[in-house]
Amino acid sequence: MRSRAERMSLIKAGLLVALAAGMASLPVGCSDDKLPNAGYDNDGGGGFGGVATGPCESGQSRKCGIKLAQHDDIVTCYMGTQTCQNGTWGECGDGSQYMKSVSAPPGVGPGSGPMNALGNCAGNPCDPYCQNYNDDAGINADGGGQPLYTWQGGQITGLPNGLVNKGLIQPCTSGADCQFNTYCWHPKTAATCNHSKCEAGGKLNWNCDPCVKEICKADPSCCNYNHSCSHSICATGARLVKGCDSASDDCTTKICNIPALAYCCQNNQNWDAACVAAVNTVCGLPCPLPPAGTWTAACVAKVGTVCDAVCGTGSPPPAEGKCKEWLPGETDPTCAGIDLGVDVPCANNIPVCNHGTVAAPAGIRLVHYPANSNQYPKCDPSQAHPNMYECFTTQPIPPGECTTALQYWNGSAWVAGCDQLIGNREIMVNPAVQSGKPTPAGYAGYVAECSCKDNWSLYSGGTCGPPVCGGDKQIATFKKINYFIQMDRTQSMVNSGIWNPAVTGMTAFFQSAGAAGLGIAMEYFGLAAAAPFGNGCAPGNCLSAPCSQPYIPLGTLTAAAAPTDAQEQALVQSLINAHPNGSGGSGYGTRIYPALEGALLWAQNMLASNPAETYDVIMLTDGDPTDCNTSQAANAALAANAFNNFGIKTYMIALPGSDPTFLDAIAAAGGTSTAIDVTAANMAAQLTTALNQITGNGVTCSSDLPALNLFDPGDVTLTFTPSSGPAVALPKRNDLAACNGNVNTGWYYDNNAAPTKVLLCPKSCTTAQNDPGSTIELALGCPKGGGPKTVTIPYQAQCPPGSKPVWNFFAYNSTTPNTSTIDFRVRSADTQALLSGATWKNLGTAQSTPTDTQVCPLTGPAPCPLDLFATLGSPDQKRAWLELEVTLTPAGGGSPVLNTFDATYSCPPSE
Repeated sequence: MRSRAERMSLIKAGLLVALAAGMASLPVGCSDDKLPNAGYDNDGGGGFGGVATGPCESGQSRKCGIKLAQHDDIVTCYMGTQTCQNGTWGECGDGSQYMKSVSAPPGVGPGSGPMNALGNCAGNPCDPYCQNYNDDAGINADGGGQPLYTWQGGQITGLPNGLVNKGLIQPCTSGADCQFNTYCWHPKTAATCNHSKCEAGGKLNWNCDPCVKEICKADPSCCNYNHSCSHSICATGARLVKGCDSASDDCTTKICNIPALAYCCQNNQNWDAACVAAVNTVCGLPCPLPPAGTWTAACVAKVGTVCDAVCGTGSPPPAEGKCKEWLPGETDPTCAGIDLGVDVPCANNIPVCNHGTVAAPAGIRLVHYPANSNQYPKCDPSQAHPNMYECFTTQPIPPGECTTALQYWNGSAWVAGCDQLIGNREIMVNPAVQSGKPTPAGYAGYVAECSCKDNWSLYSGGTCGPPVCGGDKQIATFKKINYFIQMDRTQSMVNSGIWNPAVTGMTAFFQSAGAAGLGIAMEYFGLAAAAPFGNGCAPGNCLSAPCSQPYIPLGTLTAAAAPTDAQEQALVQSLINAHPNGSGGSGYGTRIYPALEGALLWAQNMLASNPAETYDVIMLTDGDPTDCNTSQAANAALAANAFNNFGIKTYMIALPGSDPTFLDAIAAAGGTSTAIDVTAANMAAQLTTALNQITGNGVTCSSDLPALNLFDPGDVTLTFTPSSGPAVALPKRNDLAACNGNVNTGWYYDNNAAPTKVLLCPKSCTTAQNDPGSTIELALGCPKGGGPKTVTIPYQAQCPPGSKPVWNFFAYNSTTPNTSTIDFRVRSADTQALLSGATWKNLGTAQSTPTDTQVCPLTGPAPCPLDLFATLGSPDQKRAWLELEVTLTPAGGGSPVLNTFDATYSCPPSE
């Protein structure tokens, strides 16, 4: 039989082999009381669960164990006995040592070490002595890195409303509507166009929309050239009437207003070859004019290249027409060059920005004019204006950045700044036409860029500050949403068999949880006033006034079911009562015009009385207008007036039997792009979905975030300002669960590792929605850079007498956007004072690319958790003090955050 020393030598050799093969964790003690399903007798005398409790009595013995290896879910332990000698436990090995394989507890995977999912050590079948340090305070790089962007600028909220409305025309139709270093996002298309300019389809009329007109000039094949002239403007013949082609481009007027060509439109004269030649030289049109065709994908692409606007995707594409800011660090991927803009100026600072993908050189020219100069927002403003002043940039501008380094010529020398910024000024960067004034030697003056439409800004003084990555331009105003539902009740609704599924779909919508909180009024058109289920909206006359008095007055739906929800009860009962059984609705045509006019009149009157709330119209019909006013343009004009002058949207639902093309024009004019087509197949469900889609466009409790490299996820704030009372900062919650139902206020990310949205907790959402006029302001801090931040944290292992610490594992949870990193190092010593002289050992790196190691949990899989025992090596893995070094390095515009981390150690009995 081998001696005790020989046996221990073999055991230790086996451990070294197992560790070298990567199959085992560190050697730790364990008692048989901690071995579930171990398969050997538990005598209950020597084992104990937990940390050793103090000195032992000489001669006392107990069972112990050492984890040797793990294969899949089987853990191999060396089991032995310890004997107390002189009041201290001896080595694990005396007496009855043997090998034993046991099942790993839940959460202990191959190579994952002894930790379970709770972060303590109860999952280790061989070690009851494990301890755990947990830190969930979080560490971010703020304060360590320097701001990436240091230029000074103003804020939109600091400008007079008149200047804001002039610089940001919303809904925008092209890039020229969006100045102040913003861009037109999801541009609106004029109602007079047959379809959205952001969607392929039939050719669009030349003059239906300002952007379309520019595209037509750039590529006439995209467009129809409609006219009422006696012959084509590209053919010689009798004189043409001035303006006969005004619906397209009014080329005849342009030509005939030239004195030398005035005869082209005069009586007893001819439209001769000189008139035809002017079609190209004066109007920029090709002859012959393009044949009929389609608005192709190439035409759609010109919305970006010609109109400097960003189309959305989908059918129909979205048409919010919002002027969105270029964030610091953000560039236009479609611009393979320079693209300049001027952000909000302030107190003699003019931030000149480049959102192209190529650096702009120094020496780019700026000009500025007094207010109402008639030069804004031209690409080639007049250089002869008596009150025009100019200055030049003095530094290159990298993509996504701005500069306020400017200088001007004072008549004898170059002076820093920009001259004569007094009062309200209109400022443009990089005008195409140059003045006769001197340009600094070696400076560019003018540079080619992707678009000149967004090169303007407006100055009115104001306070300067560092750039923001999102704030005053990301304010959501919460208003109660109300809808006037105007529903077709003509006899064709029942004759075609669509009334019953329509009732089913409407009822399901009124009863849905998503409709709770909406204000709904309802009217039926095509009914006589004497009918028990009608009130005289568009029966045998074309009066709109009766249609402005809803059959079911405005009321708010609740989360309760009818009859407790009185409004739901009234709406559903009205659908039952209004069944087109031939009474009241027979013989009346589809009078869309008075029905729509009345509904919009109701919305305008309600808005005037309650400006803090929103009022929109939803119309459902199964047919086209048959009388009163059947003009598509006239019906669309009603919706256009309500939307453009009052902000009232018109939603059209095309039921089976209607012409969606006719209704599309009304919807587009009413700010909703296109009618929603509901087909006969599964009509009830389609109708419910359509109504949910419409009402879902109302109040929202989430906000989209820019790309991670454009803001600092550790520096985001949301502020709630009620309609009356002080503003309140909303606390950040870890997730929806931390909102605790409708208990806690605050907000959270959709994904903490890679956030794309901020969402309000249900309580904050409800509070905002129930307070018309309240606002939520989202402020995004800019990413940091300029160097890493290093934090060191000392830990002391606390072990009871008779035991000695052994450092086990390290786990963490972090967020490292873009190419930012977090590096971990450790060192150990017997005292805290000796830590400074110990050698650092590299433990690991948290990163998102090329391999995502942002999260390394205690539960694995390998190589997590990180092995402190192996990293420190002998004898450092058994010292009382451990120091952790955390280095957070911002990069690529991303700022890393260490959310939580754990360091674990064991206290096995001393050998």
